[in-house]
Amino acid sequence: MRASLSVARPVPWWLCCFAAQAAGCAGAPAAGAPTSTLPLTRAEASGYTETSRYDDVAAFLKAVDAASSAIHLTTYGYTYEGRPMLLAVAGAPGASAEDVLATGKTRIFLQANIHAGEVEGKEAALMLLRSIARGERAAWLEEVVLLVAPIYNADGNERVSERNRGSQNGPVGGMGQRHNAQDLDLNRDATKLETPEARSLARLLTRYDPHVAIDMHTTDGSSHGYYLTYEVPGSPNTAPEIMRMLRDELLPSVTRTMKQEHGWDLFYYGGPTREGERAWAGDGDLYKPRYTHTYFGIRNRFGILSEAYSYATFQDRIQATYWFVEEIVDFVVAHGPAIRAATAAADAESIVGTQQAVRGVLTRLSDAVEIVLADVAEERNPYVPDRPMRRRVNGSERRVTMPHDGKIVASETSLAPRAYVLPAAAPDDANAARMRASVIDRLEAHGIRSFTTASEQTLEGERFRIETSTQDEELSQLTHKLRTLTGAWEPIEQALPAGALVVPMDQPLARLAFVLLDPRSDDGLMAWNLLDAVLAATPPPELYPFLRTMTEVAR
Repeated sequence: MRASLSVARPVPWWLCCFAAQAAGCAGAPAAGAPTSTLPLTRAEASGYTETSRYDDVAAFLKAVDAASSAIHLTTYGYTYEGRPMLLAVAGAPGASAEDVLATGKTRIFLQANIHAGEVEGKEAALMLLRSIARGERAAWLEEVVLLVAPIYNADGNERVSERNRGSQNGPVGGMGQRHNAQDLDLNRDATKLETPEARSLARLLTRYDPHVAIDMHTTDGSSHGYYLTYEVPGSPNTAPEIMRMLRDELLPSVTRTMKQEHGWDLFYYGGPTREGERAWAGDGDLYKPRYTHTYFGIRNRFGILSEAYSYATFQDRIQATYWFVEEIVDFVVAHGPAIRAATAAADAESIVGTQQAVRGVLTRLSDAVEIVLADVAEERNPYVPDRPMRRRVNGSERRVTMPHDGKIVASETSLAPRAYVLPAAAPDDANAARMRASVIDRLEAHGIRSFTTASEQTLEGERFRIETSTQDEELSQLTHKLRTLTGAWEPIEQALPAGALVVPMDQPLARLAFVLLDPRSDDGLMAWNLLDAVLAATPPPELYPFLRTMTEVAR
C-alpha cells in the first residue's frame, strides 16, 4: 500500500513539534516513542505557505532518527558557510559507508535542494523518512539502503525571500536562492569542484557508492501540463546498458504506475517550443557532467533528474515529487540484481581505444509523441505587490501530438587512450607546478586513480598541438570564461623523466577522467580554466600540457 502525504491544517509553523527550540513545544520523540508523535514538516504545518529552514530539517532528522532503529543520521561534509551537510541513512545497521556497503543491498541516493528555491524535494524527502520511521517501508529496507540528503544547498536555503523564484506558485512565505553562499550554481559545479558542497558530494559518491541517484528540482517556468518531468544522464558516453534500462524499463514503468495509481502524467524534461514549430525540446546542454544527474551517469550510475512543475501548487509539487521517488524506489526494490549488475559491468568495461564524445547536440528522439498541455492563469501574490504568481489550471489538460527532440548525440569525438600523462614540471616552472597541484587536487576529489612515475622511460604516444585558444566572453560562473582549444594530435616518441603524473584509463571512473582531461572537452579542467596557469601564459603555449598514449606506462 502506498502512503499519501498528510494534509495539514493551516496552523502557524511555530506550533509544530519539530521546532524543538520554539517555546512551549515538545522535544523530538525519544527512542521507542510512538510514531504518532513524529513531526510535521514546516510546509505541512504552515498549510503549504512556508518551507523548512536548515534548523527545521536538522530537528526533523533527529526526530526520525530517535524514533526508528532503521534510520541513522550523519553528515558528509560542510557548506561554504560551515553548516554540516546532513545525511540520513535508512536500511543499514549504521550510518557509516562501511555499514552501508556491508549490507550488499542496492543503494539509492536522494538529493534535494541543490537549487534552494526549488524546495519540493526537500519536503518530500523528509516526509518519506517519516514514513520509514512509522514502519511503512519495511519491505523496501530488506532490499535497499536509502541515502537521503534533503538540504544540499543549505546556505542558499537560509537566504529566504518572497521575491525568489519569480512567478512560481508559492510557497508565499518565501524560499531560498538558486546559488550557494559563494554565489555559484551547485548544478554547474560537478566537474570543476569549486564549491565545498560539490566536493562533499563527490566524496560521498566515492565512499558510499550508490547505484541509483536522484537529483530533485523544480522547473524554471516552462509551460506544459505535467506535474513532474524527468531526465536521464545526457552524456552520450554514459554506459549503454544503464541508459537502456533507464529509458526502456525504469522510467516507462514509473510513468505507467504513476498514471494508474494517481492519475498524473509524467514525461521527459523540456517543454513545447514556439507554437509554429509544435515540438517538445529538451535541454541540449545537459550532456555536460557539470549537471549533477549527468555526473552520476558518467560515474557509471543510474542518474535521474526530477523536475516538479513550478506552476502547480506547492502542495501538488511536493506530492508529485514524493510519488515519483516512491515509484522509483519500488522499481529498484524489484530489480536490484539487474541494477547492480549493470553498474558493475559499466565499472569493468574498458573504453580504451574507443571514440568518446567531447561535444554533443540535441537530436530528434521521436517524430510523434503525445504531449500533455494545460492552461496557466495569473493570481495575486498576497505578500509581493506587482509580482503575480502563475497557476496551473486543473481541468484544462489537452493532448497534442508533436515531435520530441530529446536525445543528445556526439557532435565531436576523441579517442580514449590507455593513459593520460602530465610530464613533471621543471624545477623553476612555478606555473606548471601550480597547474599540476590543481589537477591532482581535482582528480583526488573525484576519486580518480593516478600515480607518479618513479624512473625515466621512453613514451610512445601523442601530443596535442594547439591551433587556437579562445575564451567565451560571457561569464559562465562569475570567475570563469570557458576556454576552447582547437588543434590536432600528432605522434611522438620522447624521454619521459621520473615524476610524470599518469592517469590510467583502465579504471571505473575512466569516462569521467576522459571528460576532465581531453583537450577538446567543453566541460573538463581545461574548459573551466584549471589549466590556465599554463594555457593563459604569454606567449601562449603551442602544446597541450597532457600527452596521451596507447601503451602502458611503467610506475
